[in-house]
Amino acid sequence: MLSIKRRVCIISIAALVGIFVLLMLYVCFMRVGTSAVSAIDDDFGRLRDSVYTNPQYVVERVEQMQSATNDSSQYYRLEMLRASVAFYGRNEKAGHAVCEKILGYCRRSGDTELELQYWNFLGNYIMLTVGLRDSARACYSRAYNLLGSNSLASRKVNIAINLADACRLTGDPAEASLYYRRALAVIDSTGVDESLFNVYIGLGQTYAEIANYTEAERYFILAGSMLGSVDNGYDKFLYHNSYGNCLYFAHRYDDALRQFRLAAPYAADLKQPSAICIAEINLCEVNMMLDSLPQAQKHLDSAIDWLGKLPEDKLMKFYIYSLAGDLSLKNGDIAEANRRFAQTGDTASVGAREMALHYSRLHRLYAGLHNYAKAYHYLLRAEHYDNLISNNAMRNQIAEIELRYRQDTTIMQQRLVISEKETEVRTLEVQIFVIVIVALLAILGMVIFSMRRRRRRMMKEIKLRQSLYAMRLANIRNRISPHFVFNVLNRELSVGHPGVENLVNLLRTNLQLCDRCTVSLAEELAFVDTYVAIEAPALGSNFKYTKHIADDVDTRQVTIPSMMVQIFVENAIKHGLRGYEGSRKYLDIAVQRRGGEIAVVVENEGNATSRIDTAGNTGTGMKVVTQTVNLLNERNERQMRLKIDRQLSADGLSATYTVTITIPDNFDFTVINN
Repeated sequence: MLSIKRRVCIISIAALVGIFVLLMLYVCFMRVGTSAVSAIDDDFGRLRDSVYTNPQYVVERVEQMQSATNDSSQYYRLEMLRASVAFYGRNEKAGHAVCEKILGYCRRSGDTELELQYWNFLGNYIMLTVGLRDSARACYSRAYNLLGSNSLASRKVNIAINLADACRLTGDPAEASLYYRRALAVIDSTGVDESLFNVYIGLGQTYAEIANYTEAERYFILAGSMLGSVDNGYDKFLYHNSYGNCLYFAHRYDDALRQFRLAAPYAADLKQPSAICIAEINLCEVNMMLDSLPQAQKHLDSAIDWLGKLPEDKLMKFYIYSLAGDLSLKNGDIAEANRRFAQTGDTASVGAREMALHYSRLHRLYAGLHNYAKAYHYLLRAEHYDNLISNNAMRNQIAEIELRYRQDTTIMQQRLVISEKETEVRTLEVQIFVIVIVALLAILGMVIFSMRRRRRRMMKEIKLRQSLYAMRLANIRNRISPHFVFNVLNRELSVGHPGVENLVNLLRTNLQLCDRCTVSLAEELAFVDTYVAIEAPALGSNFKYTKHIADDVDTRQVTIPSMMVQIFVENAIKHGLRGYEGSRKYLDIAVQRRGGEIAVVVENEGNATSRIDTAGNTGTGMKVVTQTVNLLNERNERQMRLKIDRQLSADGLSATYTVTITIPDNFDFTVINN
């Protein structure tokens, strides 16, 4: 049996060691894998920025990093950088081959997160390089549909903005506003606000395109409030240029000119001919609307110069020369206007808004040439495009409202009741103001009440101390009055009793205790013993004095107000026992522990007509005792109690008097000691 147990023990230890080794290997593997992934994430952004500046370095670095991540999500994520280099180098065949590999891995592994990154990457390439907006929108839509609850918030926002931009550029502003708002909802719920500026600009552009200029300006103002934190010069140019276009279409030409002037320096800093050309065209057109024709001519000449530095751009060429023809018309040079209009070229790629402006200008040209047939023809064409623009704007506005109502019911309801909410807010503000005032008044009243209560308490303490001092002085006078001393000395000396020594001790102890408000119970009882020893001879031989202290009570550790027991002992002797001729003439003091309290019981038998609840002729002692107990109880949660009982005998001639003083443990006497 011993050998079998030993084998089982050895096998168990070996199994535990094996499990421990496997766990350590797993942890080490996870650390290596995590560090590799972290390194790739750190380098990915830097490499992406280097695709256009140093493509060869990107390829070499990608190959180094891929050697540690064979056939994994990180491996094929790095392949996107290789595809970017191929597309940028115009090697579209190699780029598409890499894309096929990435997509094949996604389908094989079911990695939806990598697949949505792939479709977003492909959409960016198609949008920015090829310019096929519908195809780019399809890619962004596939990426958006692959988003899940575990996707990064920043990725959700980025893909939603890309899809919204594509919808806007393909003439679907209603869908664009939907995805911009979804991006905004993610930003609001997660706090990822890096793209908030772009969302506001996108919404501003979208509402400007459907002629909802009030809503558009609201979002441009929101974007403008964030302009100080934007470092990208292109974003600043885009903001001022887009805001200026919105104001221009709303016929607010002075405000539009201000925005176009702010956009021009950013376009110059970008050193991109297309951006500079757009800035000059906008300045030319808005100056024409403000009848500042020399300034318009200056900006037009600059735009024509920059047009020559651009690759073939039929839309830009059409717009500039159509604008040049219009400016010549305003200057009264019809021949120059006719020449400029002839330079516009192909109109196949021109939008409806530009065509409406162009035909309106041709109408004015031929009206000036008195060719009314052609003037009428172009007037009809201009009206056709104007109606088309107006109808499209109306349809888009309706579609946007319906879509918002269907997709975001909560926001629509808030907009419908916004006036009621504002009224409720104002009402709540008034209510809050009233509540605050009432609360302040209540607090002020409580403070005043507390101060008055504290003042009354202080006055009570002062009166109590005065009473204590008066009682103490009266007690001293009583103790050392010549008459009292004479009587005692006369009695004690005549019989040779040791009462003289007791008297001396009494006077000495009284003088020691008279300046103290609290004493130990042992000191108080010693004083009482001395006092009773002096008074006992005058009470007769049948007087009996007893004192019982429980074994579980240490009287040296119990604190009691000075003279509290002595007052009741003195009352018992003066008013109950002196002159009493009953058969039971006694005074008994008992000290007991009752739970968490100490009880001091003074009991005696005396005349039925005597009063033990006074001190002296005026009752000052009892008043001081009562005031002291009340004052102390105000400062303590557990209360000191004073109870006086009187029980008549059967014949009604005598009575038993019991005074019980109960003091809780750890009672605080600070208020009278101070």
